[in-house]
Amino acid sequence: MHHFLFEFITGGGLSGRDLPESLLNEGKIMLQTLLKELHQAGELKVSMSRDIRIDSFDDNTEQYLVAAQALEEVLPKWIKMSDVAWLIAPETGNALYFLAELFSEYGNIYIGSKPDTIKICTSKLLTTNLLAKADISVIETKRINEPVVASSTGWIVKPDDGVGSENCFFIKSENELSEIIDKYKDTNMIMQPYLEGLSLSMSLLVFDNQVRLLACNKQYIEIIEGSVTLTAIGVNECLLYQDKMLALAQKIVTTISGFAGYIGVDLILSDNKLFVVDINPRFTTAYAGISESLGCNVTAKILDVFLNNKIVDIDLAEAEPVRVNL
Repeated sequence: MHHFLFEFITGGGLSGRDLPESLLNEGKIMLQTLLKELHQAGELKVSMSRDIRIDSFDDNTEQYLVAAQALEEVLPKWIKMSDVAWLIAPETGNALYFLAELFSEYGNIYIGSKPDTIKICTSKLLTTNLLAKADISVIETKRINEPVVASSTGWIVKPDDGVGSENCFFIKSENELSEIIDKYKDTNMIMQPYLEGLSLSMSLLVFDNQVRLLACNKQYIEIIEGSVTLTAIGVNECLLYQDKMLALAQKIVTTISGFAGYIGVDLILSDNKLFVVDINPRFTTAYAGISESLGCNVTAKILDVFLNNKIVDIDLAEAEPVRVNL
């Protein structure tokens, strides 16, 4: 089979614009993992697009160079040439949504969630409101220009369609919050009360509204001078919470339909309760450590799901912790 890989940051999604170092690093990690595990699974016919500013990943992989051309003009051809198309992209600016529409339309087998599902999850505010209506614990979320949510612990301010910790700020005082509100009042920034607790995430494999837990992860987060930064992922370091996570995952998939493939969900454990922070309907950086943790090729398992239209079982009994540093 011929596989086409498109990772937004390295693949030309920001052609003509600056490449954010943190997102570039995470993009490389995910793409290299996908490429390596496809080869390990015996899938050797692989092509990918590459921003002309990025060094070659693999001399044995066909690479389509992207300089200044519009992706919507060249991607359909590359997608149609493949048997299986893999998409990794951020939600920011509806990039993942628009690309998912292209991949859904032109892909023979597209590995990813439905565009309408991605559209929902692109907005943290919309996602939070939908989950709250389903009695899923979330953090109260408001637009930056709405009345301030009371908090004694500070606030988190970030883009409604943000990815990772890009442009994510921790605000401690009301005076500083007032300044931030004034600065970003005409943007899509949102604010939340800062919830103290353990930063976690869960990695899921979803298909046809069935869900399997791939990993229970710890997020290592630093806050320096108000900037929030994710520094590492402890893949399957938090198996203690797997029952809670699986029950929550099943409830999420029931509430929002259309997920397929790998899904990442950011969480905070506070007062022994899991709060959903964000749902990422795409590969996340934790993906890079899952195969090593489980002792199997998780990419091959994802591919098997889409080839056979049937969910596979995942066994966490022998899972080992693996640290992915960013």
